[in-house]
Amino acid sequence: FYLDADGVNPDTLPDDQAARNKQFLTRVVETYGSCGMLVEEKGLVIAHARFYPHFIHDQFDFCCHDPNHMITEEMVRMELPRLEKLKERSLRITCFFVHADYRGQGLSHKLIAAILEWAKANEWQRIRCFASYNNHFLASEFCTPMLQTYKKFGFKQLKVVTMPELTDFLEKMKEGEFGKEKKEGFEKYLSQKNISDLVNLYEMECRL
Repeated sequence: FYLDADGVNPDTLPDDQAARNKQFLTRVVETYGSCGMLVEEKGLVIAHARFYPHFIHDQFDFCCHDPNHMITEEMVRMELPRLEKLKERSLRITCFFVHADYRGQGLSHKLIAAILEWAKANEWQRIRCFASYNNHFLASEFCTPMLQTYKKFGFKQLKVVTMPELTDFLEKMKEGEFGKEKKEGFEKYLSQKNISDLVNLYEMECRL
């Protein structure tokens, strides 16, 4: 189920982090039926999207892979009320990834369509997400489809979210801290753009 930045099944997660991931995700699936969609080819995961009840993200900023925002023991033990007891039946798409070798084949559209179909069939009322606007670089680097992709499925823009913490990341990318290939690719993409113009994401919502 897990893919790293290169689309490879990572066996390098620390054992304790992997165990918490498994415990938490198992509880989410047992309570709500699913927390993600994936696309396989010949036994390999080539694309995935993860989503969770929005109330969890009201309490925690987490990522299955990020050691700075990992799933905690508190999350593993947190109460997960049944769907019918939630005040707001809202999901949030938190991670979206298509392997570089398979991009441009419509997999993002298929994943979004599958999530919407599943959510509606399971009586969720809305889905929320972040999206970058007309920005292929950020879309591919931060696992989020572009704004226009979501809009095709009826997502409405709610607000612009400024993310200044991305400025430091992009500066490091430009300086080559993440490798020569990414540095060259980023500089080519950046062209005459200012880095500060690339750190906005858009909050989106689709009512089901």
